[in-house]
Amino acid sequence: MSKILNAALCIGALATVSPSSAAAQGSFLKNLARQAAAAAIQNAAQAPAQAGATPDAESAPVEASGDQPPAEEAPATGPAPWPVNLGSRSVTSPMRLEFSPETKAAKDAFLEFSKVRCNDCEGGYAYDAWAQHHVKVGYEYNAFHNKVGGLAMGQSITWTGAAATGSITVVGETPIKGWRCKQLKWELKKGTQRAERPGLYCVSPSSAGTAKENWLDVF
Repeated sequence: MSKILNAALCIGALATVSPSSAAAQGSFLKNLARQAAAAAIQNAAQAPAQAGATPDAESAPVEASGDQPPAEEAPATGPAPWPVNLGSRSVTSPMRLEFSPETKAAKDAFLEFSKVRCNDCEGGYAYDAWAQHHVKVGYEYNAFHNKVGGLAMGQSITWTGAAATGSITVVGETPIKGWRCKQLKWELKKGTQRAERPGLYCVSPSSAGTAKENWLDVF
């Protein structure tokens, strides 16, 4: 635009010269006008290009990918009882695993099956499913859970309750989220009746790899 303005000022100044010099300067004015028109066209063409220009790859801003990593992909199925929230970032311990309503209903039904009347029990009932009340273990910390966790594949512990006999058998050793775990089958027999449910024990992450690992009753 500065070129156009300068050209216009020059044309205005030359317009005041005497008639005798006008002819000599005519060709100059024509050339100047052509230059001014060419400059205006060039400036008009450059303006849209500059407005739509995009930065090169080095100067372009990097799009933020977010502070959190994507949720961990986890298998949808596995040996019972298989957790339903393995992909959640909040699962930082086996005790935060969750299970389907159907799996929890089977556990509740198993406990109800084991219910017996008891004159000297709080509430008037006891439960033969409470294996830790019937299996003799030492007095060490977490003794019952560590006894179950120490079972090898196919091994069982058994007990006799007030009305039923029970057993816990290791039926699987599938890790979950890198934690060492054991899948169990809990079973109760009362006369000709029988009930069972799946169970899960895992090593506590805080004790994993130590001389004294502690097992957790996850389900």
